[in-house]
Amino acid sequence: MDTPTKPSHRFNIWSLVNPGEVESRPVGGPKAGVSASVTGQPQHPRQSDSFIRGANDRRRPSTTVARPTMRPFSGKCVLPNGAELTCVTQRVTPERIVLIYNEPGGGKVAIPLNMKVGIDLEYFGLVQGVVRDQSESGFSIAPDIVYHEKIVARLAELHAGGLDLENERDNIERLMARITLRNPACVYRLVDSDTTLYRAKIALLSHKVATLRTAQIQRAGTRILLGWRDAKSGKVLRSFESGFTVEFDQMIESLDENLRFD
Repeated sequence: MDTPTKPSHRFNIWSLVNPGEVESRPVGGPKAGVSASVTGQPQHPRQSDSFIRGANDRRRPSTTVARPTMRPFSGKCVLPNGAELTCVTQRVTPERIVLIYNEPGGGKVAIPLNMKVGIDLEYFGLVQGVVRDQSESGFSIAPDIVYHEKIVARLAELHAGGLDLENERDNIERLMARITLRNPACVYRLVDSDTTLYRAKIALLSHKVATLRTAQIQRAGTRILLGWRDAKSGKVLRSFESGFTVEFDQMIESLDENLRFD
């Protein structure tokens, strides 16, 4: 006796999903939203792995990651009201410096969140930034972008091995000579693109690199021309949340605060 064929169920869970939903989402949306949309679902013809990778690449600018250090360096924190306290580093990266107090509770000195402080650190020198986290044992700061390149260079020297801090301090300072310009406004254009002019501000300038503060982040490796007349060619060395650093093809012979790139 033949078993009667059971009619297929008319309700299909995939009918609740808009086929173009994943591709119609903005590329800059949360990462979790993208992965949740593709896990466990049938492969849509246009929803390929290359598309997902491309979306992630466009959403996140490329960066060169500096190796952090957990080596303790002593420091002195100076608050805006002139109060001082001593501390020691627990972890140092260009984007975040974690410190612990030498005295429990920081000697009863309160450091509010979002306060801008200056820290004179052994080996790294003066670093200014904004307090992001705090506890009874210490706090952390997000260094201002103008200090990122200095921290990256010192971390590289530190991990190179055989560094004599006392003997190398003067040489590092000479190599990291930098200035701020009287007129930091600048323009730049992409070499492999159209002639669109982008505007930014030069946070710091050295013989070899310039750190630009801008919301228009460029990927590492992008070729640009900085300035209009006598433009300096170079490539983006690394990018941050609030800007990027350009390495010049040819070093600037003489640093002068009156140099202009607008």
